[in-house]
Amino acid sequence: MMPYGSYVRMRIFVPKPESDLPGYIRMKRKALMHVEGVPNPNAMKIVLENGILTDEPYEFQSFIEAEPSPLARKLMMFRYIERVMINFNYVTIVKAEKGSPAWDEILPELQQLIQDHLEQNEPILYVGARTLVHRRSDDIVMKLVHELLDKRIRPAAQEDGGDIVYESFRDGVLNLTMHGACHHCPYAHQTLRDGVEKVIIAMVPEVRRVTATSNGVL
Repeated sequence: MMPYGSYVRMRIFVPKPESDLPGYIRMKRKALMHVEGVPNPNAMKIVLENGILTDEPYEFQSFIEAEPSPLARKLMMFRYIERVMINFNYVTIVKAEKGSPAWDEILPELQQLIQDHLEQNEPILYVGARTLVHRRSDDIVMKLVHELLDKRIRPAAQEDGGDIVYESFRDGVLNLTMHGACHHCPYAHQTLRDGVEKVIIAMVPEVRRVTATSNGVL
């Protein structure tokens, strides 16, 4: 039995019915979606154009781990799906680097699965799912780092179907974690060194080095 009582459903934007009289036919929930390619060739971003899925990012890396999310659990039933991230208005799917079918062979089925799940108003997440939230610090240096992450770095990563979140800061070393399409992305090293690290060190000199992990050192 699922240990989760409450759940989160899609908040979709549809015209409000003008009448509640008996026999009035309500408009079916229609999920308008499109697919966006991202720098990681093993990832795809499926965007919901007319609704909101979650307020925070959630990532699942196995069928067992996906228990709090009926939607992620359905996707994880495909043997080649390695991880699923659900964030605001999109779902990022990452397939295994080796032994996976080409995207043009599997993407229509995956997109249809997501669309059917949403239009049938099935739960997306059960309360109790662990969100990818920052571990906040009151330190002034960390406040500056969080501001840079939230305003400059995370939006760019989310645009490409991933996310970069704060993990820890110690002895001048800032540790981040990379999720979604950022996982094993061929541009991850370049993004970290030429983008993230340079921006943060330039703005926060107390940070001398930036590292990132994605279930293993990048």
